[in-house]
Amino acid sequence: MRVRPGDGERGQILVLSALVMTFLFIPLAIFLVDTSLFESAYAQLSETLQASAEDGASMVDEATLRSSNGQTVVLDPALARATADNSMSASHLAGLVSWTSTANGKRVTVTATIAVPLMVLGTAHLTASRSATFGYGP
Repeated sequence: MRVRPGDGERGQILVLSALVMTFLFIPLAIFLVDTSLFESAYAQLSETLQASAEDGASMVDEATLRSSNGQTVVLDPALARATADNSMSASHLAGLVSWTSTANGKRVTVTATIAVPLMVLGTAHLTASRSATFGYGP
């Protein structure tokens, strides 16, 4: 029987492939899924915050409007905060931990934190803030 060089090395590429798959591709796939989950949650949070801020910024102070005979249109800060809060609670955003609404002058700002469950790394907390400005007229 003749022994050819490399006969004792048959099947080693299978072992190398298994190692590469285990230590490179599987963690990379998990990283991509976790990143996608995080990005999706960020997009949902951003859209919800923006809608809530715009809802709050649309609240007109009716007493001032009526007392000025329709000449003065201003934001009602208390009603703006309440409307933004109602909008956030009505959204039923998954993982919503907390939120705050503020109204300063013509600007309504909503800040919220959500918990994003990831596949391997546990839970990530994401905080974002969006604002809208009250505007009236041309």
